Formats: sequence, structure tokens, C-alpha cells
Amino acid sequence: MTQPTKEKSLIELAKEHMDKAGADPAQGVSVPDAPSTSAGERTEIPAEDLKFNTPKEEPKEVVKDAFDGTVASAVSDLLKNITGGDEWITLNLPSRGKSYRDHEGVVSIKAFTYREEKKLRSIKKVNQANNIIKSLFGDCVKGLDYDSMTLEDKNFVLFKLREISYGDKYVITAVCPDCSAENNLNLLISEIPVEYAAEDFEEPLEITLPDSDQVVKYVNPRAKDEPYMEDMVTLTENLWRFALSVGAHSDKNILRQFFEQTTVRDISFFRENLSKSHYGFTKKVAFDCANCGETTETFVPFNESFFSVS
Repeated sequence: MTQPTKEKSLIELAKEHMDKAGADPAQGVSVPDAPSTSAGERTEIPAEDLKFNTPKEEPKEVVKDAFDGTVASAVSDLLKNITGGDEWITLNLPSRGKSYRDHEGVVSIKAFTYREEKKLRSIKKVNQANNIIKSLFGDCVKGLDYDSMTLEDKNFVLFKLREISYGDKYVITAVCPDCSAENNLNLLISEIPVEYAAEDFEEPLEITLPDSDQVVKYVNPRAKDEPYMEDMVTLTENLWRFALSVGAHSDKNILRQFFEQTTVRDISFFRENLSKSHYGFTKKVAFDCANCGETTETFVPFNESFFSVS
């Protein structure tokens, strides 16, 4: 019976190899090439011979501890990829300038920045809004004084500021009068129709009151007049402020007492004409109710998302 073959140790194998190579054990010997492997066996590859199919990294921008030039130039460089930040855009007013003296009806506007955003977010009460909006116009509108703008021109500019600052889409909620369902409407400000003043339009305007038969000369309400138009009662009590003259009189004390003593029909007639729009954004939008399918209209309001991206 044959003896089982004794498994040789690594030292014995190495000695046999050195003897065959005629090498002096004290001097060492080169390692032979690795034998080819059969299926299932694993061959190690030296780490330095490994190659990975990885993308070449782009050199990272070096963060500077100091910079050359001014702070303004450094900040400008950081903002170079933002387009339209300080760009002034020309805007044709719906009034065509016909409500003002020596005005071409063109203003320039630019988008809000974080500074203006902070002003908007500082509004805590309704009565603060007018002052904040006036301040925003001072920062982002040039070519016409805020106080002298007609309300139609002012609202038009305000919508356009919203468009270039937060985006064209403006979401409003409209309640269907037929089924009371709420509809979310996605308006595009750029597509809201605008009516421009007629070629023969001019101020001051004139009407003849139905009962007193007096001619009243007046101008469209201005942005500075908004506090007098908060509600119907406030407007009625301040109608005299909008009249330039009644008949042959322009004294404000006479005008005030006249409107306090004339008929309610005279008052109503003047109030209705004062509230008429001669130009500006279309105030209503038609929509098909998503619930009942009926076509109806709703006013385009200022809501909580007006000064917001969504």
C-alpha cells in the first residue's frame, strides 16, 4: 500500500526552487511568474496595476482667504450667473402718459431683491401696506413719481413687478356662484389683457351732475388717494377731494360743503364716474367651473400669494 504523499511546506518549496535556480540562499532570488489559474481559482493583481473607469475630476475652485479689488467687485463676480437682477425693463403705461403733464407714458422697472423682499415681509397691518408699496416703487420704478400715478397705472406696474420678480404664474381661488365650488386658477400675468387709453383721452374729465346741473371737473384717483377709497363710506365722505372745480368754484371749502348738501343722486353719479376705468388691466377673468362646468367670471384679486413664487 503506497504511503500518502506528504504535503510540502512553503519553506521546502522555496528551497527546491532556489536549488534548481542555483541561487545562494543568502542572496535571495526573483519570484517566478505566477502560474496560470484554472477555473474557479482566483489571481491577485497588484494594486498598482489596477485601473478604474472613473471620470477625471475637474480641478476645484480654490477658496481665497483674501481678494484683490473691492467688496462690490467680489460680490458682483459671485452674482455673475444671475440674469436680470439689476436690469431695468422699459414698460409702456396703460395711460400712455395722457393723465400727466409732459410725460411719454413710459417707465422703467427692475425685479425685487432681498432688500425689497424684507420690506414686504415686514408688513404686519393693512395700513402699513401703502407705505411699503410706495417704498418698493421708489427702489424698483423710475420715470414717474408714485404719488402722482393713477391707480390703474400703479396696479399695472405692480403686477409687472410681481411678474419679473416672482414669475409669470399667479394662482388665485375663485368660487363658482352656481355650485359654490372653489376653483384654483393659474393666471399668467403676461396674458392678462391690457386696455390702453384712447388717443383722444385727456384729463381733467368733466361730467354734469343730474340734479344740481353743475359741471364737475376732476381727475382720476392717484396712488396717494388710496386711503380715501378704502370703502364706500370713506369714498363718499371724501368725494370733494377729487373735484378740481364745481361750476365756477374751485375753493376746497366750497366744494366740501356742496357735496355735503347736494342730492344723493348727484353724489352717486359722481362716485360712479370717479370709479370708472378708462384704461388698465382687465379686472375680470372668465373660467369654466371644474365641478359643474358653468362658465363664469371672477375679479383678479391681490391675495396672499401675490408676493410669492407660488
